[in-house]
Amino acid sequence: MKTVGLLTFHFPINYGAYLQTYGLYSYIKETGNKIEIINYFTDEHMSRFDFYQKPKSIKEVISYVFKTPFLTSYLKKRAKFKKFADIQFEMTPRYKSLSDVPFKYDVVITGSDQVFNINHSDRVIYFQPFKKSKNQIKAAYAPSFGINNLDEDIKNKIRDLVTDFDYLSCREELGAKFLADVSGKNTEHVLDPVFLADKDKWCSISSKRLIRDDYVFIYDLNGKKPLVEMAKKLAKNRKIVIISNDPMAQLKKIYKGCDVFVKSAGIEDFISYIRYADVVITDSFHGTAMSVLFKKEFYTYIALQSASYRILSLLKLLSLEDRLINNLADFRELKLVDYEGKLNELITKSKTYLNKIFYN
Repeated sequence: MKTVGLLTFHFPINYGAYLQTYGLYSYIKETGNKIEIINYFTDEHMSRFDFYQKPKSIKEVISYVFKTPFLTSYLKKRAKFKKFADIQFEMTPRYKSLSDVPFKYDVVITGSDQVFNINHSDRVIYFQPFKKSKNQIKAAYAPSFGINNLDEDIKNKIRDLVTDFDYLSCREELGAKFLADVSGKNTEHVLDPVFLADKDKWCSISSKRLIRDDYVFIYDLNGKKPLVEMAKKLAKNRKIVIISNDPMAQLKKIYKGCDVFVKSAGIEDFISYIRYADVVITDSFHGTAMSVLFKKEFYTYIALQSASYRILSLLKLLSLEDRLINNLADFRELKLVDYEGKLNELITKSKTYLNKIFYN
């Protein structure tokens, strides 16, 4: 058994952040290792995920006035996230300064999501900037750069930061090739950590069915109207249920046609909404990943081209590129191809990489 410190995005009130943290944390724990999350984040880092951001214009100040009635729903949601973390995770005390973090573990592992996005100064900790003790291991599981353009400037910044990693991997194929080129080390292309927990594991923490009727589920980060229009085409006699990143979605005309606006779902609830949906429509990477896990009929809309590669990389692995919608005019209902064999193969490969870290 090894002691393991996990560095990852575990703190934002964000479904993807918590889902990927749970996937990696629970798998490492199940393999017999003693793991805790290194609870590091600065006030500045956390403020980016606050309900109110520092306003940059009068228009934003006015929007916050209209947004205020939805604060209660946000606080309920935040309380549910905290309860989930308290139940599911062992964590260190919170550290606000990098110099305060005691990297005392046999293995320090950087987890997934956009932790290697070097365009943000607060990502330095995820490159583990400390001197290793004898026999200590530095590893990374499925980090993402979060950007499509990995140019020479990024390469020069990354090179020195990854020199003393013992194990490197990346969530996207392009990123894995980039890291291998920069570091000169073998870099595995692995799946997002949500795939380390199987369907039964996710069902075990899911809420019971929350919507009695059949429904189409929308998880909306930036897609807005196109997601709603796709759902209306598929709904037929089914309800349209939506979780939107926009707290004021229910007041906006572009969301007309949605029947249920979910404002304060916890992690267990989010899993349930996907688990019991007839169809899932999303522009989210983790909304897509969880749909794949639950073998749902799903469609993923590319709302932001700058972030499209991480979704395309996953769907390409499973020959599911036809689930990707770039243009609403091209949207049509499609049968889901069988990808279970390929997915199981990729999950085994990802777990084999992790097991090497702990048992070599």
